[in-house]
Amino acid sequence: MNKTYNNENQPRERLDNQPLPEHIHDDNNGLDYTLVDGAYYLPNLLPPDDEEYTPGIWGRRYLIYLKEYRPSLLTGLRSGNLSAHLRRIEESAEAMYENLVARMGESDGLTNQLKLDDQMAWVRLTNSIRHRAEEIVKAEIIYR
Repeated sequence: MNKTYNNENQPRERLDNQPLPEHIHDDNNGLDYTLVDGAYYLPNLLPPDDEEYTPGIWGRRYLIYLKEYRPSLLTGLRSGNLSAHLRRIEESAEAMYENLVARMGESDGLTNQLKLDDQMAWVRLTNSIRHRAEEIVKAEIIYR
């Protein structure tokens, strides 16, 4: 019986005296792989930032709306990619809110001079603009 040691099926930590790379990409199938236990490459099947994303105020409001009024849509999104959808809602709502606040501020005469002359009037006008813009974003994006 031949007692030669077969290295072919043993895990390698080095290849040609070079350490194995932590991540590789296969151009044939388009998948990325990560080295696990120093021996095996496993495919990265989940998006890398899927678990790290925490929705902001608009994403949380939309998620609450889905839970309360559209649970079937929420179930469908959970089987797909809920984080990506919440991120899109967050980005579009934030952009719309910023745009509305800027446009309403210009049209309502919100200036730094008003802030210097009458601070309480400036605060009232700023709060009014913010609340109106928030209601528009809720109606157009969150509760659609």
